Amino acid sequence: MRGTGGDFVSLTWPGYVGVLTAMAPGRFAAALNQAPMRRRTRHRWLRPYDFAANALRASGVASIPPDQLLRRAFEESENFSAARRLLETVPIARPAIFTLVGCAADESCVIERTESEFLTRSSNTCAANDWEPNRPGWEGRIGMRRFLVSSFADAAGFSRARRESLAAWSGALSAGEFDWVREPVLNPYTRLAVAMNPACGILRAVGYDLAGDMLPAPVTAISELEFAAQAA
Repeated sequence: MRGTGGDFVSLTWPGYVGVLTAMAPGRFAAALNQAPMRRRTRHRWLRPYDFAANALRASGVASIPPDQLLRRAFEESENFSAARRLLETVPIARPAIFTLVGCAADESCVIERTESEFLTRSSNTCAANDWEPNRPGWEGRIGMRRFLVSSFADAAGFSRARRESLAAWSGALSAGEFDWVREPVLNPYTRLAVAMNPACGILRAVGYDLAGDMLPAPVTAISELEFAAQAA
C-alpha cells in the first residue's frame, strides 16, 4: 500500500480497510491489540451486558476507530516519532493497544490508549490484551470459549502469561524462527504470526488453522518478503 509518508505492507484478510499488522520499510512496523474490556460489573455472567454497553458507547462517538488510525499512521507518518505522536494523541472511538517499533535500537514502545488518554512504555514492550499493570474497572480480554466461565483473575492471568512467554523467548528473529508461537501465545484463535524488521526491510508470516480439537497448526510455509529499506 502507499501513502504520502511512503509505502507499507499490511497483513489482513481481503477487503479489510483498516490496519492491524503492518510494516513500512525504513520507517516503522506496528500491530494493534484489542484492549481490555471496560467493566461496570465483576460477575462473569454479566460480561454480555458490559460488552453490549461498550459497543453502544463506541457507536455514539465521531472519533476514528483505532484500526483506521493505525492505517493513517502508515499512510502519513515519515518515521517512528511521527507515528508515535499520532497514535498517542488522536482521539479514538474505543480503547486499543498499539505496539510500535522503528529502525533504531531505542525505537520501540507499547501505547495503551483509552478514547482520549494514553500511557506509553518504552521498556517491557511485550503486549497482550490487558493493561500493564492491570487497572481497576478493566478486564483482560478472553476468548468466546471462556466468556461465561472465566473469572476476573483468569482473564488477567491469560494476558500476563502471554506477555511473559514472549518476554522469555530467547530465539533470534533474524533466523526466521517461529517457535515463539507456542502456548499460551498460541491459542484457539491464532490464525497469523508475523515477524517484522523495518530497519532491514524483512517481513515473515505464517498462517495457522485449527487441527481437529487441537490447537491451531501452521498451514502455510514461512512467507518472506524483503524490501530495499530506505530511511525517510
